[in-house]
Amino acid sequence: MLQIIATLALLVLLIFSIVKKYNTTVVLLALSLIAYAGLTIANGSVMGDAGSGSAFFDIFEMIRQSASGTMGGNVLIIMSIYGYIVYMNHIKASDMFATMVATPLKKIKRPYLLAAGLILVGNLIKIIIPSGISVAALMIATLYPVLLKVGCSKATSASAVLMSYLTVWGPSDASLYTALSLAGVEDVSVSEWFVQSQIPVMLVTLAVVLAVFIPVSKLFDKRENAQPAQEALDSKTLKDIGVPYFYAFLPLLPLITIMIFSELVVGSIVISVVAACYFCLVVAVLIHTICQRKFKECFNGVSVVFNGMGDYFKGPGILLVFGTLFASALNGIGGMKLIVDGLTGLESGTAIAVAITTLLGIFVVGVTGVFNGNVSLIIPVMTSIIASAGLPTLPFLHLGLIGCALGSAVTPVAGASLYIASATNVSILTCVKRNLIPVICGGIAAIIVTMVFFA
Repeated sequence: MLQIIATLALLVLLIFSIVKKYNTTVVLLALSLIAYAGLTIANGSVMGDAGSGSAFFDIFEMIRQSASGTMGGNVLIIMSIYGYIVYMNHIKASDMFATMVATPLKKIKRPYLLAAGLILVGNLIKIIIPSGISVAALMIATLYPVLLKVGCSKATSASAVLMSYLTVWGPSDASLYTALSLAGVEDVSVSEWFVQSQIPVMLVTLAVVLAVFIPVSKLFDKRENAQPAQEALDSKTLKDIGVPYFYAFLPLLPLITIMIFSELVVGSIVISVVAACYFCLVVAVLIHTICQRKFKECFNGVSVVFNGMGDYFKGPGILLVFGTLFASALNGIGGMKLIVDGLTGLESGTAIAVAITTLLGIFVVGVTGVFNGNVSLIIPVMTSIIASAGLPTLPFLHLGLIGCALGSAVTPVAGASLYIASATNVSILTCVKRNLIPVICGGIAAIIVTMVFFA
């Protein structure tokens, strides 16, 4: 009980601090240190044998451990994408792309439908790029500016980006293999699993999420008196931008490169997001130099990339590091695990147990911001339900994963959420409250479809 109270207390303090406009980075660091100090008092060193030899200093060693893992992973990925975005802005390729795409889309006069389209595109891309934070960064780089130009409010656009990676499907997603391992399932073709049960369930789930997202966004925009973004009011013509039309292709180049050189297309060559960004940067610099015919000026202009990366790190980057640290501290306290463990003792019908477990996945990921760690909590519970009720294994394992994935669209503390809030200058709590109803409806839809067609 004490662990649950401590978990909830930390979350209440975090949300209170965000609402009261305390510096989020400092708050995350302070709460993380408090959490690790409490764990040290209760259990001894938080690092065990891998520590410094002093339980007190191990509290601060956790900052180093979190930063080294995050810096080599998510921060490096986003800094690379962010640097490319800055260069696209510098050479006006982003303006050309956004204006070229927005010009015909404005005739549709359905900005909310277009925002839902971003969600759909992001989740289709996630089949090839399983990293949610990579998908979010790519959406920020490409389609988010388009939404602003077609008249979507910043809050609706940011919420759509947060919803752009709420699926878990496709042979490239490592969490599928984690679920199989936790369930003790061997000799399963993930590709067949993807085709036979993942695609139909996820398509229905997405359809429900999109259908609910549109009226909910309209309602919140009306309630908050959210106006179209300034970008829609200041739109330029293509001629005003002053660069060749084909520059509109350059912002898409990393995405196209990653998709082509993936396990699902070429197969023999698989390129990382970081490598793709730097490769595309070289291509973009060469094209810009040839078009401008000013070698020295174009060569020196690349420095904006590194200036932008530095700006990112001192803002969203360091926020992401401490957001990861806080999520790790919450996971270490174990309050969420106690809630999940309590569920296994419930004596209820199969359908109720399945529904509770799926919705619990949304809750624990939403509260803690931890996806992989909570998969390790939810999947064993779902596995026990599958075994006791004689349900088909694969569809219901996927349902457990869907619950966890949906939680990523309503968490205020995950690194991707903090990045989106910082990149769009929209409060993460604004995005979370807008996404909550569509996510819950999507979860219920996934439960119903799985129970009807696979139970």
